Amino acid sequence: EPWQDKQRRLRQRLRRILPIDVHRPEPLGVPLRPPADALLSAFCLEAVSPDRAAFQRALTHVGNLLRPGGHAVLLGALGDARLPVVPLRESDVREALEAAGFELRELRSYAMPAALRTGVDDVDGVFFAHARK
Repeated sequence: EPWQDKQRRLRQRLRRILPIDVHRPEPLGVPLRPPADALLSAFCLEAVSPDRAAFQRALTHVGNLLRPGGHAVLLGALGDARLPVVPLRESDVREALEAAGFELRELRSYAMPAALRTGVDDVDGVFFAHARK
């Protein structure tokens, strides 16, 4: 279907768009009321964090948006990349989630085949994490 129809339907369903700064203890500027049931981050936190410590703090900050028992689904880059991202390993993701107060439910990582390491997809691998607050 035409992209204009998809755009129209999406705009009808959106209630609001909130600016977020994951490096602030209150990423939205104020506590989220009620807290969220779930959050999704896809290739974001490692891209906006200058180092592993900032990545872990960002996880803590976004975790504050969740209700107790809320779920986080994270997708991200592993290893070095041409674009500036924190060069994470699977163990870094595991440790950061634990330090941020999450219970890790599932963590999988996949090596990026050499043939797919082109353009912005030049990372060594990707991770998928499901964690619970």
